[in-house]
Amino acid sequence: MSNSQKKSFLTYEADNWFERNKSIINSYTASGDKVIELIQRYNVDCESFLEIGCSAGYRLKALKELYPKSTVFGIEPSKKAIEFGKESYKNINFLHGTADDLSNFENESLDVIIVGFVFYVIDRNILFKVISEIDRVLKNGGVIIIIDFFSESSLKNSYQHIDEFQAYSYKQNYDKIFTISKLYYLLDKSTFSHSTKKLDASNDYYDKYSISLLKKDINSSYK
Repeated sequence: MSNSQKKSFLTYEADNWFERNKSIINSYTASGDKVIELIQRYNVDCESFLEIGCSAGYRLKALKELYPKSTVFGIEPSKKAIEFGKESYKNINFLHGTADDLSNFENESLDVIIVGFVFYVIDRNILFKVISEIDRVLKNGGVIIIIDFFSESSLKNSYQHIDEFQAYSYKQNYDKIFTISKLYYLLDKSTFSHSTKKLDASNDYYDKYSISLLKKDINSSYK
């Protein structure tokens, strides 16, 4: 696909996204990070982390400080974000690429995989390849944390930041793709206002995102 969203993110849109959102780096605090709070609250094994769509790696830096014996990896399509991260954070292993190719990682080699606002822009023809790669590299007993837009139904919208061709965003509850297999269990899911970052039970579904914590357990469903 010459006009694939994957190609556009690798060649220009990921860099553009990084420039548009660079201010997040300066405002970021680990104490206000709901993903880190979730990891600590559930006391998950933290020997190895992979963040898919890690930007410049500011969350991975915080995780490395909290868990100094851990190994942290970030995969990111923005070369600018990786350059910034390598200059600023020395203990992070950065990879340039996308989540449909995690060939740098061995089978069942990671304890925690974080996927933040990535699924909604993945080309639909490689969505299951991404999920397969995540499943392959995650240890049995490991956890996935998904941050993505909340949706009361599956929605397809135009992606506004790519002008060269028609691109889309896809809102749906991505945790269900994992749990329907009976190989993953939803341990926690919270929904927040995208504007206020506070828990939100309103019916303003357009302005919501969710954070889901899933555990991989390939045996417990089979009695």
